[in-house]
Amino acid sequence: MTQPTAGWYPDPSDPSRQRYFDGKTWTENYAPFPAPPPGIGQPAKPGMSRGLKIGLGVGAAVLALVAIGNIGGNEKSAETRSSSTSPSSSFSESSTSTVTSASDDDAPAPAGSTVRDGKFEFQVLGVERGATSIDDAFGPEVAKGEFFTVRLRVTNIGDDARSFSATNQKLIINGNEYEATSIMDDGWMEDINPGLGIEASATFDIPPGAVPSAIECHDSMFSGGALLAL
Repeated sequence: MTQPTAGWYPDPSDPSRQRYFDGKTWTENYAPFPAPPPGIGQPAKPGMSRGLKIGLGVGAAVLALVAIGNIGGNEKSAETRSSSTSPSSSFSESSTSTVTSASDDDAPAPAGSTVRDGKFEFQVLGVERGATSIDDAFGPEVAKGEFFTVRLRVTNIGDDARSFSATNQKLIINGNEYEATSIMDDGWMEDINPGLGIEASATFDIPPGAVPSAIECHDSMFSGGALLAL
């Protein structure tokens, strides 16, 4: 019988272990237990699922958009506050001007100043009152109350000739509007070339003793009008 050579062999008493045979007898030398293969021992930590990763990515994108929107909103609010607190140059200029247009507020321009409506500039030269009868081209005109006449200087500030009509003017008494009569006197209706002006009269039939406060000057019967104190 051939004697086994020295080496490592399964232990006769525990074949799961390697034991050293020196060629004559079994020694007490045992091979160490092999390291456990990967996956044996502590279980691997579970990774994030694909759905969870997608959800987290979408959430991060939404948060980024909200942050950008807040930044833009803050900038816009700052611009709005700045523009609302900064006076415009056009307002400053109009507040110091002595010429009032039809787009200004309802307060009449001071007496003696000029106002503009459309392509005409108006200035009050004087007033007359008390007459109860006035002669025009067709004979005497009799007032129902008394006549109040406003003498005007009317200047064409446009680029084309325009027609002025005294009947387009209105008189203001206690907030009420009075229409001009159709008395045909000098300047009752006249064409005015650009850059030129005329003196005209607008006559109104008003209650005796009434006190007019302003005249509403009109470029035409459809214009907005501009108030001028008397």
